[in-house]
Amino acid sequence: MLDGMEHVIFLSYRRVDTSGHAGRISDDLARHFGRSVTFRDIESITAGVDFVQALEQAVHAARVCIVLIGDTWLTETSADGARRLDSPEDHVRREIEMALNDSGLKVIPVLVEGASMPDEDDLPVSIGRLARLQAVELSESRWDYDMARLAAVLEGFGVGRELYRRLPHWRLVLSLVMVLAVALSGLYYWRSMMGLEQYTGLWYLPNGSYWSVREKNGRLWVDETHYESHQVWQQGPGEILDGELQVALELVFERTEFRFLHRLRLSADRQSLVGSVRRSDRSIEHPEVMTRRNPP
Repeated sequence: MLDGMEHVIFLSYRRVDTSGHAGRISDDLARHFGRSVTFRDIESITAGVDFVQALEQAVHAARVCIVLIGDTWLTETSADGARRLDSPEDHVRREIEMALNDSGLKVIPVLVEGASMPDEDDLPVSIGRLARLQAVELSESRWDYDMARLAAVLEGFGVGRELYRRLPHWRLVLSLVMVLAVALSGLYYWRSMMGLEQYTGLWYLPNGSYWSVREKNGRLWVDETHYESHQVWQQGPGEILDGELQVALELVFERTEFRFLHRLRLSADRQSLVGSVRRSDRSIEHPEVMTRRNPP
């Protein structure tokens, strides 16, 4: 039914809105992960198959669903003047409904063309939860940086790990042996780098805010400087548990009963922190990526 590839990312988009961006994203992710990882209807469904059935199969087989939102995604109308998103038969709406109802699937809104996230009231009830999900923005002025950030988020959700399942058995064994050899040869170096110092320094968020991480009384301490006020507006302690940086930040200028709980892991090159954040009084986690390099 599909083209035979194992796609772990389902790319939902409206052709008249973001077809060009969908192709660009698909190509960039293929270069990053070394193979095709995205399902796009225009290239992944073979001729003569049931289109709706193929989409359903692809959504439920994926690990991540990217919902690509451009400047006309919300308002696009059909020939009769009705908004497409309001129709239960609209394929984009059905894709998002299936993705949101699949508990094993991560959904990431991705904004292009300067689009902003729709309000929940602007969406059909069946996909209203989309408005509450943390989005990733791709801008033309810093496309490569934003794509690297998106790829890091996808890696945090396990994209890329499926490559080994596609290898013939003998290649899989050989790959595992090589990985083990590299791991053993670098064990001493790995142990020497597992101290607190690898987390200290400045870590930049995509919006321009940044963390200043330092050692304090044998633990880590984080100050977050706001991108607009240039003042420390959140701070709190951090600790390393099972190779994961866990930080609890509270607001500096306002007393609240909640904290912002961050769970982050170092990337392989130790230049990014990838993970999630949530408020302590809520259960919804949002993807989070920080880099040592200040974004342009």
